[in-house]
Amino acid sequence: MACTTAVSDPLQARKVGLISIGLSVAGIIISVIIVVVVVSVILTGRESCNYQYEGSCYKYKTYVGTRGSCDNGVESSDDYCYSNYCQYTEYSGSCYRYKTYVGSDTCTGGVKPSSDYCYSAYCIASYPYNYTDSCYKYSEYVGNSSVCTGVKSYDSYCYYTSCPYFTYLNNCYKYKTYVGSSGYCSTGGVTSPTNFCYSTQCYGYIVGSSCYKYRHPFSGDESCLRHTGVKSGNYCYYVACPRYMFRGKCWKTKLLLYTNYCSGEKSSDYCYMTEITTATT
Repeated sequence: MACTTAVSDPLQARKVGLISIGLSVAGIIISVIIVVVVVSVILTGRESCNYQYEGSCYKYKTYVGTRGSCDNGVESSDDYCYSNYCQYTEYSGSCYRYKTYVGSDTCTGGVKPSSDYCYSAYCIASYPYNYTDSCYKYSEYVGNSSVCTGVKSYDSYCYYTSCPYFTYLNNCYKYKTYVGSSGYCSTGGVTSPTNFCYSTQCYGYIVGSSCYKYRHPFSGDESCLRHTGVKSGNYCYYVACPRYMFRGKCWKTKLLLYTNYCSGEKSSDYCYMTEITTATT
């Protein structure tokens, strides 16, 4: 019995030694894994922490001014927005709500890289109209019309980056008519200091891209009444009544009333004849 016990003790010791070595190696491997994970977490945190504000870490820092929005972020007293999530457009560590194609135009109030796009927190002055997170240079009221070569909004406006018609004060107009200092400007139109009427609709006679209130068959006399009208086809078109206004109508001829007979409209002293048609459409 004594001999058997003496032989088994060294074997038991070897087993215990091997187990101890295995546990040590496993401990080292686990320690290495923990260190790698911790370092990875620290590095990841550092990568996502691009900006710090009031003890917090943020991925984006965007100048929004006094008009810009700071959704899902914190706005600082100096008009910057700090955030970790960008639901709009990312560019160079900032989050911009609008990405506007401006071509060669300037980008005052935004950031323009080498491309033709302007990144901004709000629509810049030269592209003042925003619709569905985009900025546009011109707007045109089109009502129920389906004609819109730009982007049509739910409230009957058409927005353009480039206006296919005539532009005035960042609006796009289909008609441009020279009206002089006291001429007719179609309903909804606006008259410029240079005496042009810009309008989106013409409640009159359309000749080319101009809108006229009156027309009269061309008879060859006086070349469209002393050149105040525009000849198109068999008619002369006028912005304003070229001759005599009486009882809301425009007349070509005014004669002294010698008898009660008058083929037109008569006043106490005159007979107005040959009505120049007023547009009713």
